[in-house]
Amino acid sequence: MRTVATSAGENLQVAAEHGRICAIATTGQRDLAEYTGGYPELFPAKPFDPAFFAAVSLASAFSAPWCTPEQLRLTNRAAVWVRALRWSVHHRAASAADVEILIDRCRAVAHGVPAGEHDELGRFLGDLLAQLLPTPGFAARRDGWRAELERTLNAIGREWRWMSADRARPGASRPTLHEYLDNADSLGSTFVHLTHWLRLGDGSALAHLNELITVSREAQRVLRLVDDLTSAGRGGDRGDFDALLTADRSTVEEQVGHLVDRCRELLRPLEVRCPNQASYLARQLGFNSGFHRIADLWGNT
Repeated sequence: MRTVATSAGENLQVAAEHGRICAIATTGQRDLAEYTGGYPELFPAKPFDPAFFAAVSLASAFSAPWCTPEQLRLTNRAAVWVRALRWSVHHRAASAADVEILIDRCRAVAHGVPAGEHDELGRFLGDLLAQLLPTPGFAARRDGWRAELERTLNAIGREWRWMSADRARPGASRPTLHEYLDNADSLGSTFVHLTHWLRLGDGSALAHLNELITVSREAQRVLRLVDDLTSAGRGGDRGDFDALLTADRSTVEEQVGHLVDRCRELLRPLEVRCPNQASYLARQLGFNSGFHRIADLWGNT
């Protein structure tokens, strides 16, 4: 058993800070529950149960505890939108044509085309965009935001094709672990992080946005592998293509170690240039590594 504090005073201080962060997360969870209620077809009770929304809001609160609930609202919403996108592709698209139609609708919305009345995924994305538009600095970086979304859309489509091919002929044409990691944008976390930074409009973050995105891509690879390693064998079909289909566990674990070292190396100069956002990425890695050792983000399917 770990000892986290050595005195009553330290215990009180640590618990008070954890309580404050959990209060931020609770506020975020309630916002997500209320907001996603407007998209009932997009967020079925399984797997989008209350614990799912709690996990998303906890991740953002513990990653950026200096932020207010209002500052994290768009971050949380972007995170659940990405999960809804992945779910829609993996569990509702019956063909490659279905996937392309869904992805094309998202592209159109990102370029300002209003979503159809019954296109809940598109309407949600349109609302994310509408909340970013008045943010200082977004106009100059809108193309970059769209490009990050495009990477996510393309990667999710590629993952669907891998999964479809593997179901037809198991093991016949699986990607290598390197190719799998090159497709880690399917997780969508860098798109969420970019949305977070653009929403905050922090000057130091915007000045070093390209460097932060570079680290985020490496962190995204870690998160993809950690999720795969710790979710294996828990049951439930999430519809994801798994790293353990491309390499054995020891190879994947070794790759995680290399990637974490790389993240630390890339974060070091950013700890001086934009300390809060460097801390945000480091805390993202730490929180998710700890969380996924015990629980999965998804509810039962």
